[in-house]
Amino acid sequence: MIQNEYCVLKQFASLCFKTYYNKLAASFDRLFNFLTISSLLIACTGFFQTAGGYILLGATPNISICAAVFLMTFGIYSINKLTDIKEDAINRPDRVDFLKGRERQVGAYSIFSLLISAALAYYIEKTALLILFVPFIANCVYSSKVHPALPRLKDIPCVKNIVVGLSWALVCTLMPAVTLEGARLSSVALVIYLMFIKDFINSTLCDLKDVNGDRRSGVKTIPVILGPEKTRRILMILNSLLLPLLLLVKGKTLIIYCLLILTEYVFILCFGESSCPLVLEFFVDGEWLMTCLLLFGLGLIG
Repeated sequence: MIQNEYCVLKQFASLCFKTYYNKLAASFDRLFNFLTISSLLIACTGFFQTAGGYILLGATPNISICAAVFLMTFGIYSINKLTDIKEDAINRPDRVDFLKGRERQVGAYSIFSLLISAALAYYIEKTALLILFVPFIANCVYSSKVHPALPRLKDIPCVKNIVVGLSWALVCTLMPAVTLEGARLSSVALVIYLMFIKDFINSTLCDLKDVNGDRRSGVKTIPVILGPEKTRRILMILNSLLLPLLLLVKGKTLIIYCLLILTEYVFILCFGESSCPLVLEFFVDGEWLMTCLLLFGLGLIG
């Protein structure tokens, strides 16, 4: 009798656990979907990568400047999602479904974010306003068709990755630099180089994830032209170009550089064309957020 009751209780507890686990997993899945499909996660990257720029320059992050980059990133990437609906219909139909019926709302939020971002940057440091809109200007130039006979810069393989990498590197390094007194030019150059290589690699990893859809739609990305394996080898070589930087830094900065370079090796080895888009975007876009939290947990930043 007691054994039967025990079995019933055990089955009931197991059922409750499975139900709770499934609900929790579904909730996390919806959350990850929302963060990656919307522009919130990539906007957090803008915030924390700018904070990372301050940290690598040996300074305490200015939260207002980081917030300005957050708002600018949210605005630009939200506008991009509206203009890239045709391409996303193949690679990210879930993103198209999310935007359907919300186009005006997303457009209004985007413009509002850009305006608040500009006002915030101008209030803190006028020079920062010019730097803040480097990605916006670059995006307009490389997405526009200058002449009917010439292709858009966006349609030229590798150009997109260079523009993305350089825009992120310049904004997330120069925004901190112009608000700091006595920022050394050599340190600023090292951080720009580090961020450019990392962001170039990360944008190419996102292309690697979309390689099958890009082939079908005729989009010429690096993985489409070279193939996944050759692309991965090139990315490994690019990341190895960061190793000489370890000879130029010391102390806490050396540990942070090691962590950032090691993380990129892990991404290149673990993510590819068969990776779940949500997982890849969560880790690649959330890299700086997780890095800053880890550095705080290790006591490397205050």
